Amino acid sequence: MMAKQYGDLEVLQEIEALCISHQKITQSSECRDFNHRAALLLQSLEEKGFFPLADRMMDLLACCNPKDISQCDSLQRARDILERLRYLARESLEDDRK
Repeated sequence: MMAKQYGDLEVLQEIEALCISHQKITQSSECRDFNHRAALLLQSLEEKGFFPLADRMMDLLACCNPKDISQCDSLQRARDILERLRYLARESLEDDRK
């Protein structure tokens, strides 16, 4: 049980960090870095068996398409998905503590 809770806490912290970094993106290189970090989190979620969160992360990566010249077309959708990820991770952590 403790290992599961520790895994949940790590996941929640990484999702929180992704939410914060997404809000601060100003350049395409930062967008590519965010996308790479999100892909690594997806891999970790799948390895840990957090499949509902992994599904949402795949939604995020599907809409996240870093561009070099123009503004992101999916900024608000990505923010909405990140907020949903944050909510689901917090909910999962709270359920495990009960």
